[in-house]
Amino acid sequence: MFTYAVIGFGARGRKYSAYLKERGAKLVAVCDCDEAVFSVARKDYGLKEEQLFTDSASFFAKGKLADLLIVATTDRAHTEPSVRGMQLGYDILLEKPIATSKEECGRIEAAAQKYRRRVIVCHVLRYSPFFRKIRELIEGGGFGKVVTVNHTENVGYWHFAHSFVRGNWRNEEESTFMLLAKCCHDLDILVYLIGANCSAVSSMGELSWFYPGNPEKGADFCFECAKKDCPYNAEKFYLANPLWVKVPALPEEGRDEFIRSWVNRKENPYARCVYACDNDVVDHQIVNMQFENGATAHLTLTAFTKDFYRNIKVCLEKGVIEGDMRDKKLRVCRFGQEEEIIDLSDAFSDAHGGGDARLIDDVCEIMEGRKKFSDTSIGASMQSHKIAFAAEESRKSGGEVKKV
Repeated sequence: MFTYAVIGFGARGRKYSAYLKERGAKLVAVCDCDEAVFSVARKDYGLKEEQLFTDSASFFAKGKLADLLIVATTDRAHTEPSVRGMQLGYDILLEKPIATSKEECGRIEAAAQKYRRRVIVCHVLRYSPFFRKIRELIEGGGFGKVVTVNHTENVGYWHFAHSFVRGNWRNEEESTFMLLAKCCHDLDILVYLIGANCSAVSSMGELSWFYPGNPEKGADFCFECAKKDCPYNAEKFYLANPLWVKVPALPEEGRDEFIRSWVNRKENPYARCVYACDNDVVDHQIVNMQFENGATAHLTLTAFTKDFYRNIKVCLEKGVIEGDMRDKKLRVCRFGQEEEIIDLSDAFSDAHGGGDARLIDDVCEIMEGRKKFSDTSIGASMQSHKIAFAAEESRKSGGEVKKV
């Protein structure tokens, strides 16, 4: 059994902690600026007051408290706790993105090399049986080399409104640009499947719908608006989707009354009209990529879909592999042969197509000495970020081709 500490005990920090607890690891410290999350640490993990910290300075002043440090803070706050943790001897489980600038990503990678620490980046899609099966088919022979890949990140209109209009990733200055925040996962999967680095990119996209002045706008807050049939009505959405309510834990009794009260507060950013927010990240973007081995890829990011899912089409020299994560199936065709359907339903047991749980399985293998290297080490994960930074430069320059 190994021990772990968490900086940033929000949704992801709590999710990874729950998985680790199931696997026998012991949580020994939590650091978060929001003391409301400490109730979960006390109730579910038995932490005492001396194990709870409201700032990283007091946490790090205690020295090394555990074997593993989970860094799941806001995107712009990843660098300092990661580097400081490695200086003290922690291995790091780092929520994506690595950091929000090329310089800070490089600083974390350099620290990992200097202090000889493992940094496991939470690129959970690499652990999803859906994408693992596609890679297995590619590497298994019979298809030839990858020629091109078309991949789509369908964010979902409701998910986009929650996270990227009202939520934590809505504003580039407070978080980071949309492609890095949402699609470093997808860029990483393209690198993983193609098996080569990207050499050049071009990208276009903009914020076209969720803006102040949109004629769909009613009142500034949903609870003041007469348009109760609006698809973005906050009360309707959060009553139907209580797990998306941004509180550490909902009350066991009177849940609906609590949610109605929560979305009727002007100080609550999730009560705002989606056309009256301070969001500035794009709601659609495309990225074209040239890889060093000659393969090409295209990524589409869009908010304008009903469901939240990913779909992919891998075109190879001797066949095609297609998949839609809603169907939980792959359609595989070797040219000249009958199409094969591979059902992966049993593997879709949790978030990100089963990727979250399998990431934590991998972490346990490494921390308990049964495996040496992670599939999502910082070295493997940096390429996706380099693509994202180059693509954003391209988008801002009108689609000009940029070297990665």
